[in-house]
Amino acid sequence: MRTSYLPKNNRSGVRIKKIFFLVAVFFAGAALFSLAEGLLVSAVSPLWKAENAVVRSLTKVSGSWKSRQALIRENAVLKEKILSLELESRALRLLVESDQALFELLGRSGDRPGIIAAVLTHPPQSPYDLIVIDAGERDGLVIGAEAALPEGPVLGRVVDIFSNSAKVKLFSSAREQTNALLERHGVPVILEGRGGGDFIVEVPRDTEVEVGDRIISHDIRGSLMAVVGEVRVGPTASFKEVLAKSPANIFTVRFVRIIP
Repeated sequence: MRTSYLPKNNRSGVRIKKIFFLVAVFFAGAALFSLAEGLLVSAVSPLWKAENAVVRSLTKVSGSWKSRQALIRENAVLKEKILSLELESRALRLLVESDQALFELLGRSGDRPGIIAAVLTHPPQSPYDLIVIDAGERDGLVIGAEAALPEGPVLGRVVDIFSNSAKVKLFSSAREQTNALLERHGVPVILEGRGGGDFIVEVPRDTEVEVGDRIISHDIRGSLMAVVGEVRVGPTASFKEVLAKSPANIFTVRFVRIIP
């Protein structure tokens, strides 16, 4: 039986062809992969750019929002400080004027009607926003007479009288309610005491009222009773909550005028 063999040259040629074929396939695959990768990158690049733009925009918006919130908080703090300084300045001015009025009066009577009395005790020595004065029955005081600063602002009413002294209940006593007016538009309100010289008032939501507005007495004199310090209103509330403060520092007041 005869066996046929390929010549060695032929076998070598086959192997070389196979090697060339594999190398060609490899380079073709690499070229196709590189081309596909380039196309993929080109297709995805706009998405990456858009994503980066969105991220930058969100970062800017977030930073702007944080800056605005910081400005709002700083503005609120400054408003509170300004109001506090205004109230302190008003109280100091009233104290100076009170002393000047006392020197002018030289006793318990003067150009204005009423009786000047010195404050013997005031909060916190006396509880519940009460003050005790050194004028009483012998000086002609009567229950219900108004007590005011010598310069005009009213503080409360006489509720108890003794021979040489009397008790005055301040309008700012807790839950004490007094008829008053918002001076801006003459809107009638009920001034409710909260203690410590503070008040609260409720007005309809559409009532115009701002920090610094004056609240005056309901009578013909229109005496100053309180100054608006804060206005609160909820998003769905029908009424505004107005917080106000006495124009005088009830913890340091020295003299009052009792008005019959």
